[in-house]
Amino acid sequence: MRILLLSAVLGLVLPLLPASVASAQTATVRPLAQPIRAQRPAATAKSNENLLDVAVSDSSTTYLVFGGPVGLVDVGMANNYLVKIEANAVFVRAKRKNAPPTPMLIRYGSKYWMGRLVYVNRPVLQLYDFQKDGALGLNPNSSAGSAPENELALDKELEKKNEVEGKLSQLRKTKEEHQAVAVVDNDLVLSLANVRNDKDFTYLRFKVINHSAIDYNVDFTDFQLVENAQKKFLAKKKNQARRPLAPSGGVANQIITGRTTGYLTYAIPLYAATERGYLEVTLREVNGARVLVLPVPSRVINRASTI
Repeated sequence: MRILLLSAVLGLVLPLLPASVASAQTATVRPLAQPIRAQRPAATAKSNENLLDVAVSDSSTTYLVFGGPVGLVDVGMANNYLVKIEANAVFVRAKRKNAPPTPMLIRYGSKYWMGRLVYVNRPVLQLYDFQKDGALGLNPNSSAGSAPENELALDKELEKKNEVEGKLSQLRKTKEEHQAVAVVDNDLVLSLANVRNDKDFTYLRFKVINHSAIDYNVDFTDFQLVENAQKKFLAKKKNQARRPLAPSGGVANQIITGRTTGYLTYAIPLYAATERGYLEVTLREVNGARVLVLPVPSRVINRASTI
């Protein structure tokens, strides 16, 4: 009798256990799943709000400088933008007008910075200084970037810009003076034709001889001041300091057709260099790998006549 009674009780209790366990498991899973679905949109919205807009044009270059060597640049729509890494700086320019906005991720040293490239229908030539903890220097609340070293970069003084272009026109009419400063590569010859200074800018005129049958379409023209460029001693690495210089005048996307000679003129901010320093000029072409690098000794620029 007791055995029958115990079997009856167990028969009533055991069927209830799976339902209780399933209910407990369901109650445990639901609170874990709901916060995950709620957190993802919030995190994404917060990330988009914090992205800094970097103004980019198709007619001039935007410069971003960081507090360490740049090892990686990832652009969302890479086909719409030209990007170059040089030491702790990143040079960016739009490939076409009205390029759509796109995010950009940069790794410098062991840190990361994320922003957004936005096309602006005007020359920018802006310098974004992120050397202090990855934050924008001088004016953290502005998306226009910190002011470069010359007023022309933001087109603040139209009168001064016209003055610079007028001096470049004078330089184009001057007889060549520095044929010895030259480099030859890939059937191309790049040489310094003339150089002049005033109180604000250095004016440069370059000669390009294209011995090949293929047009040389100049895309990027980069200027860097290189200091402490002494020779290696006991196989030690050279202790060089590089500083990008944003051009303040000159025409972008110039073409030197095959079997012809052309001239390029630029104005860069005036600087003072030591005898060990030099100006490194780099020409890159559109859809090509023919890169020309011309070192201009500092003494040539320091001793140049005024204009």
